[in-house]
Amino acid sequence: MLPYTLVFLVESASILYIVYSGLTGQRDSWLGLAIVLVLIESAVYVLNGTRCPLTKLARQMGDRTGDDFIADIFLPEWFTPYIPRICGALAVGGLLLVGARLLLG
Repeated sequence: MLPYTLVFLVESASILYIVYSGLTGQRDSWLGLAIVLVLIESAVYVLNGTRCPLTKLARQMGDRTGDDFIADIFLPEWFTPYIPRICGALAVGGLLLVGARLLLG
């Protein structure tokens, strides 16, 4: 499994679990872990100029563009540019839901 695929799947699962927890009120250690993973990934992404940091690794492995080894995983190429916006919106929405549930009891 490529590193990007593993990161994508873990991050996606984390985001979905945050949304699930926000909708259901589920609070457990998995929620804490999911939030930490999403915040770390978000910080790494932003600090890397909103570019996947694995691009550099792909170039070191011989990919001229840095995209062929890591991009698109199992998703169509046209969808790739929308991933950060979709995942970001879901993460923010989920975090807001979790925060609202914590504040409202």
